[in-house]
Amino acid sequence: MATVTGHEGHVPMRWIDRVLLVFALSFCSTSLLFDRMAALEPGPMAPATSGLKGFFYWWGSTYDPLIVLNPLWLQIASGVSAFVFGPFYAVLAVALVRRREWIRWPAIIYASVMLYSMVIFLGVHTFGEPRPTVPWLVALLYAPYVLFPLALLWRMLPRRGPAGEVRPLFETGRG
Repeated sequence: MATVTGHEGHVPMRWIDRVLLVFALSFCSTSLLFDRMAALEPGPMAPATSGLKGFFYWWGSTYDPLIVLNPLWLQIASGVSAFVFGPFYAVLAVALVRRREWIRWPAIIYASVMLYSMVIFLGVHTFGEPRPTVPWLVALLYAPYVLFPLALLWRMLPRRGPAGEVRPLFETGRG
């Protein structure tokens, strides 16, 4: 049980919630920047030399040629990431800060869908063509997209109290 400190009834945010908050905000940014670009770019990505698109093209052509190829399935997955997951990350961040219990099931659904999509994405990277030029580096880049939903699932899955009741997600300091 967390210790009540400071203001009456205030319980500090748990460390895991702080970590999840940082990742949610980071992924919100990458979804809205990179995934939106991939979703709206038809077919193979045209060479670009400057700005965010230039960086994206450089990364893809140097290490991750699948994102330069940008097949239709990846455009669709990127669209889901940009226009569904991106806003969800913002909602998740607010719910974590405000300690809203209602986020439990949307977070479990998100984490399940994200893990499913990462199995497909990493499966194509591992067994399909084109493969990454430096597989360990690409795996390192995408690892947070597997670890974050796993950590979120661990945090959000219902836990039972001594009497069999579902315990609340957040300590409130009340009572």
